[in-house]
Amino acid sequence: MPEYPGFEPAHPTPPARPVEDLVRGTVFAAIAIPLGVLLWLIIWNFGVVASIVAWLVAFAAGRLYALGAGHPTRRGAWIVVAVTVVTLVLAFLGGMWLDMVKELGLNPVDAVFDTATWGLFADNLTNNAELWSAYTKDILMAAAFCALGCFFTLRRIFAASATS
Repeated sequence: MPEYPGFEPAHPTPPARPVEDLVRGTVFAAIAIPLGVLLWLIIWNFGVVASIVAWLVAFAAGRLYALGAGHPTRRGAWIVVAVTVVTLVLAFLGGMWLDMVKELGLNPVDAVFDTATWGLFADNLTNNAELWSAYTKDILMAAAFCALGCFFTLRRIFAASATS
């Protein structure tokens, strides 16, 4: 269409939407996993389950995803949810592992590199029903506090992705 001074078309072409880089955003968001687990273990060591960890993980994963993806969409919001859930499950299992290491009187740093400790932990996770019944209250408390801790952050991420 030829250009005429002062003429504007009735339907201008909308600007191109930025493209979401799903893989890069996921990799960036995954950085929150080890940081969240480490923070959880530090707080767990004091005998406390803190919803602040869930909030920080959701917040960090959301920010990191947006930084890496460029333009987060609804898929990105679900990736942030997945990163948050994976982090909190691994963190709780890490807390159980830390309890076992302390109960055995081992140094946690040495136990990380000891295959026998990991074998014992895996055996207890799969074959010890008493272990799971002992942790049921902690699991339910952690799930409730984690849901409370990250709900509003995840809701905000979904709301922002719906408008994009």
